Amino acid sequence: MRIEKKAGRHSIILDASAIGRDLLVVIYGGDEHHIGAVTVAYPTKSPNRGDTTVSLSSIGMPGHKDYILANSAAERICHALGVVTTVVAGIHMDNASRDEIEGAVKTAGLMVDEMISLHKRST
Repeated sequence: MRIEKKAGRHSIILDASAIGRDLLVVIYGGDEHHIGAVTVAYPTKSPNRGDTTVSLSSIGMPGHKDYILANSAAERICHALGVVTTVVAGIHMDNASRDEIEGAVKTAGLMVDEMISLHKRST
């Protein structure tokens, strides 16, 4: 599944692939596509309450803040769909203003919501 949206002057792309029951989601865009962070989210049973929670493992590249987006997206997808989810994120915008960064993050979040909804309808 591929979703592409504009965030101001930049395109943001979300590609999602099923790997068995698990999901691989790549979110990238801006002026320079790259890998800034990788996060894996997986459902875990809470030993104290018996309910299911989400655990995260994340790797961020030095100097990049893409882990913020990757962590949020992976946790939301895993929680909503109950599957192991790996998110790779890399959005770079040259000389971006705070408003442009916030717009890209908001757009990516809306794309994650759309992807979750589409995935639920397809299964």
